[in-house]
Amino acid sequence: MKTWKGLITSVAIASLTLLSYPGVSFGLDCSYGGVFNPPLPSQNGFCVASGALKTLGSLNIDASSWLFVAGPLTLNVNEQPLQGFPFSLIPGSLTIGPGGVMGTLPPSNLGPIQITAVGAINNVGGALNLWAPNDTVTLKAGKGISLQGNPAVGFDPTSLIVGDTVELKTTKGNITLNNNTVLFSLGDEADVSLVAPRGTITLANTTIFVLKSGGAEFGICNFQAKTQANVIFGPNTNLGCIPNIKK
Repeated sequence: MKTWKGLITSVAIASLTLLSYPGVSFGLDCSYGGVFNPPLPSQNGFCVASGALKTLGSLNIDASSWLFVAGPLTLNVNEQPLQGFPFSLIPGSLTIGPGGVMGTLPPSNLGPIQITAVGAINNVGGALNLWAPNDTVTLKAGKGISLQGNPAVGFDPTSLIVGDTVELKTTKGNITLNNNTVLFSLGDEADVSLVAPRGTITLANTTIFVLKSGGAEFGICNFQAKTQANVIFGPNTNLGCIPNIKK
C-alpha cells in the first residue's frame, strides 16, 4: 500500500508535470464544437474555465483542445438541443477522450469545483486532474461515472481528484475507477463519498486516501451502491481510509 506521504509527493509531481506541457498553438477550439457559446477564453494555448458555465450538449475534450479550470467552477453539461422529428432529447455527457486533458491551473486555492452531467462523465483514454485541496470537488452524472484514463498520455495518476471533500455521485448508472485513479482528501472535514444507489461501484488500480488531523489519522470513505454486494474492490485497490459500505 502506498504511504500518504509518498502519495502527496506523487500528486504534486503529477500536477507540475501537467502544467509543464506546452499549449496548442493552432487549431484551438474553445467552443468545443459549439457547445460553449460564446467560446471559453484561452490562456497560454489552453482553454480555461471558471465561474458558472453550461453547455449546449455533450462536451468532448480531445488532444487538440485541453481544458483547464482557472477558478471556482460550476459546470453543467446539458442535453443537446432538439433536432429532427420526432423530437428527442440526447443526454449531455462529459468525455475526456484519447489524448485529452482536463486539468487545474495554479494556485491550489482556486475554490470549489462542481461538474454535473445529465448523461455520463467519462475519462476514456485521457487525463483528469482536479485540484482543490481547500474546497469540495463534486462530480454528478445521471448515467454513470467511469474514470479509466490512459497512462500513455504521460500523466500519473491518469485520474486525480484532490479536495477537502470529494464526492462522485450517479443517480442511475455505475461508478467505475481504474487505470491508476487517485481520490485524495485532506483536512478537518476530509471525506470521500461514492454514491450509485441504483448501480455498482467497481474499483481496480485505484487509491483512496482520507486524512485528518494533518495526516495523523484516517477518515471515512463512504460507498453506497444498489446493495452492499454491488461494491467491488478489484485488484490493486488501496484504501487509506475507513470504508463505510452503506446499505
